Amino acid sequence: MKLVDKANVTLNDIAWSLFIRRVSVSGAFVLAMFSLLYASDQFQPYRMINTHTAGVLSRASFDVDFLVYASPDWYGSGLLPGVHVGLSDRFNIGISYGGEGIIGYSNRVRWNALPGILIKYRLLEEGVASPALAIGFDNQGYGGSAGKAVYGYDGYVYKSPGFFAAFSKNYLMFTSIQIGFHGTLNYSIEGVDEVVGADDVRWANLAVGADIGINDEIAFFFEYDFAFNDVTGANNDKHIYALPHKGFFNIGLRWVFTENFYIEFDMLDIFENKTRLDGAPIGWGRELKVAYVSKF
Repeated sequence: MKLVDKANVTLNDIAWSLFIRRVSVSGAFVLAMFSLLYASDQFQPYRMINTHTAGVLSRASFDVDFLVYASPDWYGSGLLPGVHVGLSDRFNIGISYGGEGIIGYSNRVRWNALPGILIKYRLLEEGVASPALAIGFDNQGYGGSAGKAVYGYDGYVYKSPGFFAAFSKNYLMFTSIQIGFHGTLNYSIEGVDEVVGADDVRWANLAVGADIGINDEIAFFFEYDFAFNDVTGANNDKHIYALPHKGFFNIGLRWVFTENFYIEFDMLDIFENKTRLDGAPIGWGRELKVAYVSKF
């Protein structure tokens, strides 16, 4: 019996040794695959598709972009130009204005009700174990104008962020592939106290996403807007808003083919969860953006 016990102890020791080795090898592989980068060492996009990141333009930098988007109504394609400026390495401002029917066969242009204003401040830098944090205000929505008769509120089809706090963390995979993880909490001022046939929309909202830069030119963007503050969807007549599975899933492809110029193609609401008040989906959208980035 003693010999058997010693044998069992020896087998347990061997098993534990093998387990520890496997864990050590796996840990070394993970550390080799994901090496942490500080925000100062890595470019961080200052927005995903429709939501913000903690990234900002550096001091004396600016970008001019033009977004071409499909209108869900009969006005034709929309055009949204915008300008953003880095006043410091932490503080950005921006303005945008456009409308629907600028591109297409329509003889009528529906301009946005107000220009979009962006104020953004990077409050915290990224650390070894902590994400970067930016706070701000942005009243620029997307997808064209929305009205009470069709969507139950005045504003944009995809609501503007309003007040927001954005978190971002960057990693490097296999020493060459950049991966950034992002999360945004926001409170939109659109639709509050004016939703047709529903209680006041006072929910805060959440969006998460990731960008994957496979080389120095091509990057993919994945974004999920939970749309907690959106009245549309299958349950719009039940006054239910916080439905995580009824959010908007967006995908984007960005090609930075010069140091100062990039083009981006985005697909919005892949699952077609955005609906009008009558429950009819508006369909998934396609957008094209061109941007020029430089310094003063």
